[in-house]
Amino acid sequence: MIFKELDALNWQDQAVVARRTADEQMPYYLRRFFGDSTQVDVLNQLCVSTGGVVTRVDHLLLHAHGLVVVDSHSVSGHLQVEEDGRWMCLEGSRLRVIRSPVTEAYEQALSLKAFLEKKVRQKGFFDRVELDVMVAVPDTDAIQWPRSGALVEVCNADEVTRLVNDRVNQYRRPGVGPGRLVPEQRRRLAEFLVLKHRPQLVLRRADLAGSSAGDG
Repeated sequence: MIFKELDALNWQDQAVVARRTADEQMPYYLRRFFGDSTQVDVLNQLCVSTGGVVTRVDHLLLHAHGLVVVDSHSVSGHLQVEEDGRWMCLEGSRLRVIRSPVTEAYEQALSLKAFLEKKVRQKGFFDRVELDVMVAVPDTDAIQWPRSGALVEVCNADEVTRLVNDRVNQYRRPGVGPGRLVPEQRRRLAEFLVLKHRPQLVLRRADLAGSSAGDG
């Protein structure tokens, strides 16, 4: 089930509109695959804050055994991953270092987990659920991987739903049990997160991204 779509945007800001085109691809895939699902719940473009710490998650999927944080990463140019873990982006003849989206996705996931732990009465509850991370890119074939090989967290955007479904089926194997997040718990968790969502912080991030894109 889809509990949250993308926030409304300012259609007068052309830079924001341009970024929205890329942002809508992943919600489309998630809606098509999980829109009527009773096994996986979806929240898109989630932003929560507590104690001055802001947590932004591109896409959050809830299932009986845990959470999946999906970072939807869209960049122009050729991507290259170095042996030391650095990500490089070649735009024309310009090569620049970009922050690892895998690192960012893990930070999003851990920050969200810390936020939830502060809010639930049963402390340690989210230590006992699975926490997975995926980084969705337009085309993994456009990435030059190091000799050690491709990163398991990175996949094509159109592969996310299949991989999530495979992971859910893996957790549902005999002997694992029904999972800690039964449908009612997932519903309450999704509704709580929607209630705590702060769209103005998402817009602030978009404004900063737009300013950075125009620098230099």
